[in-house]
Amino acid sequence: MGPKISLQYVLIFGFIAASLYFLFPVVEEKLLKKINAYVDHCQNLSYKMYEEIEKINLILIIVLCIIVFAGIGFVITRGQGWVQYLFTFSFGFLGLYMPKIYFNVKWEKRLDKFNEQLVDALTLLSNSLKSGLNLTQAIQILVTEMPNPISQEFGTVMSQEKLGRTIDEAFEAMMERIPSEDLSIAINSILILRETGGDLSETFETISNTIRQRRKIEGKIQSMTAQGKTQGAILMLLPFVLIIAMHYLNPTYILPLIKTELGWIFIFIMLIFQTVGFFWMRKIIKIDV
Repeated sequence: MGPKISLQYVLIFGFIAASLYFLFPVVEEKLLKKINAYVDHCQNLSYKMYEEIEKINLILIIVLCIIVFAGIGFVITRGQGWVQYLFTFSFGFLGLYMPKIYFNVKWEKRLDKFNEQLVDALTLLSNSLKSGLNLTQAIQILVTEMPNPISQEFGTVMSQEKLGRTIDEAFEAMMERIPSEDLSIAINSILILRETGGDLSETFETISNTIRQRRKIEGKIQSMTAQGKTQGAILMLLPFVLIIAMHYLNPTYILPLIKTELGWIFIFIMLIFQTVGFFWMRKIIKIDV
């Protein structure tokens, strides 16, 4: 009976080893592709925000975030058996995506600021054209007078024109670089009117008024959804506030939650539900105009 069992273990081990041998190159290739795509995404966003970060530095930042977050998970659950490894792995996985979350949030804030400045920029272009300047001169005034990020983006248009690109090509590149519906409307209007002829100043003024009206509607929607955002924030913070309060008011009552494996499992499940609830509520209160 012993040799048969030993033979079974050898066959199972051999099967696992052979599977890993043949599957590892495929898994490694897909994993490397995902890592490269992840790094390229973050690097591309940093370039779009005029914050050039070398790929090697970005990789070091990602590795550092993984180590720091994994260390946090390891320390807070120290001595809790296999739960300690669960939190270490989960926090390390969260750390892997922290640079991406950071760049995405920063990029969204930049886009919001750009869209807010676009109304004033179109008004400035319209007034400049009415005063007798051509489009290139009007854009140059915009670059000089307006703050970042809109001055940076239109400054890039001017730089590309000086390097030999036509202004139409520079505007198309800007439209590809910045995913803004308002900007797309303005640039498409410029491109069409430059081909067919027309009054750009009036077109800019009309687009500016349209965007301004839409901003008013968005402001009303944000004020209506502000209560939902506040309630969501309270619900997200309430469990942590209760844990801290109970820790000071009645420590013996809360100790089983933070001193046992079962307690940390409940905390882990709570964090999962908190994350799902966050994205769910964010989707509910996000309304496109």
